[in-house]
Amino acid sequence: MLLLVVAAYSQTIYVASASSMRPLMEEVTEVFEKGSGVELKVSYGSSGNLFRQILGGAPYDVFISANEMYPERLLELGRAYHPTLFARGRLVIFTLKPELKGIEGLRSARRIAVANPRHAPYGRAAVEFLKKEGLYEELRTRLVFGSNVAQAFQFVVSGGADVGIVSLSLALTYPEGHYTILPEDRYPPIRHVAVLTERGRKKEVVLKFLEFLKSPEFKSMLEKFGFGAP
Repeated sequence: MLLLVVAAYSQTIYVASASSMRPLMEEVTEVFEKGSGVELKVSYGSSGNLFRQILGGAPYDVFISANEMYPERLLELGRAYHPTLFARGRLVIFTLKPELKGIEGLRSARRIAVANPRHAPYGRAAVEFLKKEGLYEELRTRLVFGSNVAQAFQFVVSGGADVGIVSLSLALTYPEGHYTILPEDRYPPIRHVAVLTERGRKKEVVLKFLEFLKSPEFKSMLEKFGFGAP
């Protein structure tokens, strides 16, 4: 019996995932575990913070980033392997107040939540969107920053901000809210990339997870959770 318990625990994949992926990853975890018999343990945060944790030796097998930059840095350092581009993120304006819907609602909002652009790809995309629309200088003093896009979204849900510029994947989880999908040519592409870490490349089972991210079954989940194909 003891040997069976040890064997079961040896089939665990530890994943560091961008917080924008959480709704999708929760379903991925359920489907992948059921189909493979392998346990997924997922930790969430901003891509930049997870990147720094991995550099510091955090025990993750897979890093799922909301942009290409952090995986590319790990690849350059020889700390990541098998890059897999698997999804495209979408940016929305989200609010609980119907009078503040859309781009015009930003001008009337007192507090606008975005992810911290220093280490969150959705935050950088939000700031670039405001700059392209000529709104950044007008609105910059009203911006409130979440450590990641999930926290920025939570600011709106909790009433800490009137409006948020966040991921479509999170907006879809809150049907009481109102969202406006922003044109993808108005902000930098948000490309979600998965890589294996040094620890992960030593586990054969981790490659099965990367293969799952390329499967038709996974691709059918993307649209449901607000992502585009890569």
